[in-house]
Amino acid sequence: MDTTHSPFLTGALTWLGNGTVPDRCDVCGHEWTMESGEAVDAIAVSAERCAAILADRDGMAAAADGGWNATAYVWHLTDLANSWSERWVQLSHDPGSPLAGWDPDGLAAARNYRNLPTLPALWAFERATTTFVDLSREIDHATPFEHGDWGPGTVADGLCWLAHEYVHHQLDVDARAR
Repeated sequence: MDTTHSPFLTGALTWLGNGTVPDRCDVCGHEWTMESGEAVDAIAVSAERCAAILADRDGMAAAADGGWNATAYVWHLTDLANSWSERWVQLSHDPGSPLAGWDPDGLAAARNYRNLPTLPALWAFERATTTFVDLSREIDHATPFEHGDWGPGTVADGLCWLAHEYVHHQLDVDARAR
């Protein structure tokens, strides 16, 4: 087990790295030692950046690789912001409590991300991100939790993970918008 990261972050990175724990993301350069305050700041500007990327571009264009289109990634980030906001509310009242894991691909299929339009995606993403950032600035970043899939961690660990998701998927939005 990686002793430089919490079990949560090690589990997340092992999932991301298909069994290995990378030092940083090879695609976006995200460092897994990012401070939680810096992570919140990176998340805070994401909705504005995605809106700028999609201005005058087609976020609904089919991805060449058959994966999600640009707008689907915005919906994914919206659902991340909403679900982690719910978790921060839970932890603010019950520190150390368990957090259920969920399958992002299963949720994408259930919500039909590829067919959900861009305008409401950007609207929902901005609101969900604002709520998440506000809650992230209020909660103690040392607050512990027990993630159902990846084990124990802290709010700071969750923020580091989510900052990567936000920054990395901005690249996906940009690459897939036509």
